[in-house]
Amino acid sequence: MGSPKLAVVFALCLIACSKASDERAKPATEAPAIASKNTRTAPGLRCEPGIKPLPDRIQRGMCVAHNYQVSGSKGYGSKTSAATLKELKELGVQWVSLTPFGFMERLDEPKVHPIGNYRAGETDERMRLEIRQAKKAGLHVVLKPHLWIVDGKWRGEIGFDDERAWSQWFDSYEKWMLRYADLAQAEGVDILVVGVELRSMESKLEGRWRRLIRKARRRFEGKITYSANWDDAPSLPWWDAVDYIGIQFYPSLASTPRTDVSVIRSRIDEQLDALGVVSKARGKPVLITEVGYRSSPDALIEPHAWPERAGKIRVDHQTQTEGYRALIESIRDRPWVAGIYWWKWFTDPATTEEGPAGFSPRGKPAEAILRSAYGGNCAAPDAAP
Repeated sequence: MGSPKLAVVFALCLIACSKASDERAKPATEAPAIASKNTRTAPGLRCEPGIKPLPDRIQRGMCVAHNYQVSGSKGYGSKTSAATLKELKELGVQWVSLTPFGFMERLDEPKVHPIGNYRAGETDERMRLEIRQAKKAGLHVVLKPHLWIVDGKWRGEIGFDDERAWSQWFDSYEKWMLRYADLAQAEGVDILVVGVELRSMESKLEGRWRRLIRKARRRFEGKITYSANWDDAPSLPWWDAVDYIGIQFYPSLASTPRTDVSVIRSRIDEQLDALGVVSKARGKPVLITEVGYRSSPDALIEPHAWPERAGKIRVDHQTQTEGYRALIESIRDRPWVAGIYWWKWFTDPATTEEGPAGFSPRGKPAEAILRSAYGGNCAAPDAAP
């Protein structure tokens, strides 16, 4: 860790994987978790009638989120997580996205601090163990290192007053990222994500990004991508340097709760059509590296919003289910979509980090949709989960 201050704040704030900002990518700040267990309930092992398995070309993915509670003892690399990975395999998941964090105290700090040996965090040892456990479970692995700004700001607004500071920052970032390229190569990772939602420098530092990717390819033999916010994809100038157009997909799909499903589907189609134009122009497939919907009435209005920030939320599984169903059906016949990764499934299913209104589909009707779309194991409708 960079300092005791960082360790304390990081322990309080950092929850797990990445999260997009608002519709124009503004920051979302996490708050203390809702104390309500997300235990496994019906529909359990059921499948959703009428949902056919996705084409084999689509990576059937899930963002697996490290649990920081209990000093990380049920997070990456734990026996609890090993059981969760087996559960995901049974669900039909074929790919998992794992996220180690680096962090900065503020947006204008020209240095990225590695996780180091922070007790509750995603240490290198935990990452190695988790990757091995995933592979043992028969899963492919995406390694997606991610930045966290300790003061709660959004990483896409990182910025400096002079070019020297920009260069100093990227030197630090490159060193941090290449460590994960080495780890990914050593552990047989399939895909490495070299950046996530770094809007302020996607065009400004094009040369540095291209150099980083060249260096990463010399160390890592797998595929490489970058995860841009959905609305930044058209303007990113160096998609030719990576293997996939990585997308954090959080556009607003509704203006009010209980929006008609035809409107939801229309808005998804509009956003996907725009990404299809980018895919065709750049000659690269699109990988939806992250997308998710909460079990709350406003989940499709503000898909990006953290459930921990909203206080008491009325649980609304129907809205989450409508989002899952609409997006899955929309990507099905788009041959340029290479995969989809849902936010999120915790390493510890008994976590209290989000509560029942959170993003996880586990034990909710949305799980049945995933189980059908991913070709998972289905029990009889009256079977106990």
